[in-house]
Amino acid sequence: MPNLYSDAEEAPWDLLAKHLAGEASASEQQELHAWVTASPARLPLLMEATRAWERGGHMPDEFTEADVETAWQQFRVNTNLAPAPATPGGRVVSMWPAVQPLLRVAAALLLLLGVWSVWRLVGRQPETITIAAGAQRRQVALPDGSQVWVNRHSTLRYNSDFNKTARVVQLQGEAFFEVKKDHGRTFTVLANDTRTRVLGTSFNVRAYLAEDSVEVAVVTGRVAFSPVQHLTATPDSVLLRPGRRGVIRRAAPVVAVQKPIVDPNFRAWQRDELVFDNQSMTQVVQTLSRYYNTSITLAHPDLSRCRFTGTFVRTDLAQMLRVVSLSANLSVSRKADGYILNGPGCP
Repeated sequence: MPNLYSDAEEAPWDLLAKHLAGEASASEQQELHAWVTASPARLPLLMEATRAWERGGHMPDEFTEADVETAWQQFRVNTNLAPAPATPGGRVVSMWPAVQPLLRVAAALLLLLGVWSVWRLVGRQPETITIAAGAQRRQVALPDGSQVWVNRHSTLRYNSDFNKTARVVQLQGEAFFEVKKDHGRTFTVLANDTRTRVLGTSFNVRAYLAEDSVEVAVVTGRVAFSPVQHLTATPDSVLLRPGRRGVIRRAAPVVAVQKPIVDPNFRAWQRDELVFDNQSMTQVVQTLSRYYNTSITLAHPDLSRCRFTGTFVRTDLAQMLRVVSLSANLSVSRKADGYILNGPGCP
């Protein structure tokens, strides 16, 4: 079991204070991001500090430059980072040049001192609960009453105190969420350096490590979708409504892009139903390949002009291919890694 105290002991508290105060440079933001993402156990500490700052981390008017040094030295001693250095005359040694008062950083340091004290009392991090779907999808009920369908070869993780502190889950792969509204408390999904935040809604998240993007598609309600390299809400986030999807690609610039949902079968894995409405054969084979996790290709590009309409519920791949090939005047052949459709095709 990960030790919560150990992660707090090693936290870069000075960088976190600068981040909360809005004084961190781009390189410092990147350094803090690397520390947070290196271990799932560190995320709750970041979230607790951020929530505390949002509740009360404002710069009091009475702060002076001396308070900056006093706050920092007190914080270093209380967190056992180092003894408070002093000059022979008993004056504390300045951490930053005197020409930089950094009053907001002082406020952040004093606030983090309180967060640190709470974490020292906690002692150990709650147990991590892991829901791993193998060859079959899994449906689970979270402690808050939310329902989650976890796709094949996907993993969902959350802390055992999920419904007592924050509603946060981590996803690798794909899952469909029906989130129960809970007195305005945010529900957060973290997946491949992206963050999805909702109150009560239903949506699909696709975040496979082998793919170059993360996609969120909304069915009901509203969803805030953003990259997390900046750790807090940024202009890079988008607000998604029903019928819209957000896409964040790993390649720079890492920003959320909003698009309409064009694939009617994005929930096929969860509903066990495939629906085709006058779709091109290219779209059909792409959907079948994704749904059955098997390579299905057309022998030549001209076959894409064929179109197909049909609905299938819990249909095996062999039967599906027989129906599709017959309607499009095609034949089906096995190949080493899947299937290929060939033949004269549509007139």
